[in-house]
Amino acid sequence: MQTTGIRDRLGERVRYLRNSLGWSQEKLGEEAGMHPTYVGGIERGERNVSLENLAKLAEAFHITLSELLNFPDEPPSSGKDELRSRIRRLLKRRDVAAKKFLTDLDEDLLNLRRKLHELERLVEDDETRDG
Repeated sequence: MQTTGIRDRLGERVRYLRNSLGWSQEKLGEEAGMHPTYVGGIERGERNVSLENLAKLAEAFHITLSELLNFPDEPPSSGKDELRSRIRRLLKRRDVAAKKFLTDLDEDLLNLRRKLHELERLVEDDETRDG
């Protein structure tokens, strides 16, 4: 993993994940137990984030720490990462129809992630009421 600009790359990753869920910095801060200005500092690459806070972010996003730190320009480490890498390679091509198809697919996947998060919240609420 390259270390040049690592804080900037982490910030971009956190911003991408936050936006993919449609969350504000305030919402992410609430979910991760962090102040919104700290979240903003992470996204701007101004913060040297501790391992503990990285784990909090991963938990808030419902992903593994490995997935949080899997920056797009690094080699894939799993089948899922390989699929992402293949999609990115296709997006770099100049085929307009392929780009539109993949962009639409990406949007559908982000919406699916949001719906899954909503479902997890509903199940948690039901378990809390029943418990």
